[in-house]
Amino acid sequence: MNKEIKIPAHIEGLIFDVDGTLADTMPTHYLAWVKIAEQNGFEFPEALFYEWAGKPTTEVTALLNERFGLSMDIETTSAAKEEAYLELADQVAAIPLTVDIAKAYHGKLPMSAGTGNIKHLTAHSLKAIGLEDIITTIVTVEDVNHPKPDPETFTKCADLMGVPYEKCLVFEDGEHGITAAKALGMEVIDVREHLETV
Repeated sequence: MNKEIKIPAHIEGLIFDVDGTLADTMPTHYLAWVKIAEQNGFEFPEALFYEWAGKPTTEVTALLNERFGLSMDIETTSAAKEEAYLELADQVAAIPLTVDIAKAYHGKLPMSAGTGNIKHLTAHSLKAIGLEDIITTIVTVEDVNHPKPDPETFTKCADLMGVPYEKCLVFEDGEHGITAAKALGMEVIDVREHLETV
C-alpha cells in the first residue's frame, strides 16, 4: 500500500476524481485541445487549460469562445475534442499513488468516481488503468445538473455508496473538485501535493 497517504480510521467511503487523479489523462486532453485550437485558428495556453481543470468540455468550449472572441459551436466542438482525445487515448497511464490506494481498499471500503468528464471517456480511462472492475460506481457530468465546483457530483457519489458526507474522503487534483468536496464537509486530499514529492 502506498506509504504517502494514510486513510483515517473514521473514513467509510472513498471518492476519486479521474482525470489527473487516477489516470494521467490531462496531458492527453491538452493535446486534443491543441488540435482543436489549431483547427480553429487560436492558441490554448497550457496554464489556462490546467486552470480550468475539472470543467466539462462544453463549458471549456464556451469559456474559450468568451476568452478569445470565438464562435465555435458548443456541441460540434465538444464532440470533435472528444474524438481527438480518443485518437490519443492509448497514451493514458495510471497514477500509481491513487490507483494503488483504490486497489488496496477494494472490497474494504465503498469507492466511487466523481468526474467532470463524460461516460464513455471515463469508462475508457478506468479500463486503461485497470480499475474498471474495482470502481464501478461512477458519477459523470452527464449524471448531474450542476457540475463541479457545485457539490452535486460528490453528493451523488456519497448517496450511491450509502456513506455520510463527513465520512467520505475525496481524492482530487482540481480546484473545482476541492471546492465541491469541502462544501459538503468531506475530507479532501489534493493529490498534487503528494505527486510533487513522489
